[in-house]
Amino acid sequence: MGASTPMIMQASLAPVIAQKRADNFGEAEALAVSYSAKNEGQVDIIGQLSDKCELTENESKAYIIKCTVGQGQFIQHVSRSFRLAPENTGYTNPNREFAFEAPLEFSHVQCLPTDPWGVIWYNDHLAAGHMDACIPAAGWSQENYFASNPDDWLFDLSDFGFGQHPDY
Repeated sequence: MGASTPMIMQASLAPVIAQKRADNFGEAEALAVSYSAKNEGQVDIIGQLSDKCELTENESKAYIIKCTVGQGQFIQHVSRSFRLAPENTGYTNPNREFAFEAPLEFSHVQCLPTDPWGVIWYNDHLAAGHMDACIPAAGWSQENYFASNPDDWLFDLSDFGFGQHPDY
């Protein structure tokens, strides 16, 4: 019995050690995720960096935040990345050259937020079900159409049926 005492003691402490490591991981994760979420897409870095975290700039306004919580066998590290808003290049499309050909026919289905123009996968999915292309958000209504910017269109919507866009 005396020889097994160290193993019994170690087995009885294992859940306590695991819980402390999980607590430290949770704290480090919360620090890293909240800071990266607060800064994602911002023009400049905002918010105070915790003394438990360090920030590294990779390239082109992309950053990695690494947070460390705990000491010794309880230490936990968490890294998250985020990117600030890209520089405005002043892109315009004066010749109206689009990346994709406009579909010949549209169905009654609106494009999904995950594929807002249907060009990534959704139109292929609809075609497999013998349906025409989905309608991008700019074509959902006349208000959406005139509020959209033709420079941002992935294909030509000018013949969609709402008349000539003033910025086209």
